Amino acid sequence: MSFLSDFRTMVIGILLESFPFILLGVVISALLQTLVSDQLLQRWIPKKTIPGILFGCLLGIIFPLCECGIIPVVHRLIRKGMPPYIGIVFMMAGPVINPVVFTSTYVAFQAQPEMAVSRMVLAFAAAVFIGLWASRGVQASALRNTVSNANEQAAAGKKNIKPPHSNKAPNAAWKTKLHETLEHAAIEMFDVGKYLVLGATVTALLQTVVSKKWLFTLSDGDWTPHLFMMGLSYVLSICSTADSFVGATFIPDFSLGSVLAFLVFGAMLDIKSTLMLLKVFRFKTVATVLIISAVVVLLGSVAFDQLYMHL
Repeated sequence: MSFLSDFRTMVIGILLESFPFILLGVVISALLQTLVSDQLLQRWIPKKTIPGILFGCLLGIIFPLCECGIIPVVHRLIRKGMPPYIGIVFMMAGPVINPVVFTSTYVAFQAQPEMAVSRMVLAFAAAVFIGLWASRGVQASALRNTVSNANEQAAAGKKNIKPPHSNKAPNAAWKTKLHETLEHAAIEMFDVGKYLVLGATVTALLQTVVSKKWLFTLSDGDWTPHLFMMGLSYVLSICSTADSFVGATFIPDFSLGSVLAFLVFGAMLDIKSTLMLLKVFRFKTVATVLIISAVVVLLGSVAFDQLYMHL
């Protein structure tokens, strides 16, 4: 009974923590669909690869969303014509490189202010490497349901065609836009929500079944603590706006570099966001993004420890 009680509490807690950010992401996604035309989006997006990667890395400043809320937004942007590689970069960098996360990290690590800057820098480096790979290796075929996406765009285009002599009042036009926004938000919420529930269930199961004492036996060594903290952040699936305060509690027992790995890797990828990514991209693409992220974060966090020791 205790196990079931803990499991139920954990699932509800993860859903309650994630739901506001999912809702925000879904609403922004729906607004993008109804208010931003494909032509306008194409004018905003850089045409060259390097500016496109930088654009994706810094887009989180405009859309400060966590890893849950950002996925429906990116899904919608790609459907409207954003190159998939920019969308992937935004998905990886956006949950870390944004003012909300920077502020929460700075507040949580007031005794180590360099952690806030280091978190941004390491996330930026990982996103750039992912972007360089994705710009060559990820095409429209990496997306799931590309045919249905094209049909959806065609249907949306038909909806937006106005008759040559339309006598609709402005209020009627806004009501139509509002109806379309709510309709898109409801569809997106159901689409993404089922993966969130599945991810929350798996996460809660791991947290209640796996012994924490057994996990902490893996925290010795030069590389093992970093791998352990990355795995822990993946399993815990804490929102990137709140994980700084959890990470700060590990400082007495773990090095700053391993905590940095916890903060960066968990914000970029965790169980629930991986399942949600698999709804948008094919398995091979998601697996490659996970591997590149893990390698860059691991090397960067170990290098941070080495540098910190010599200062």
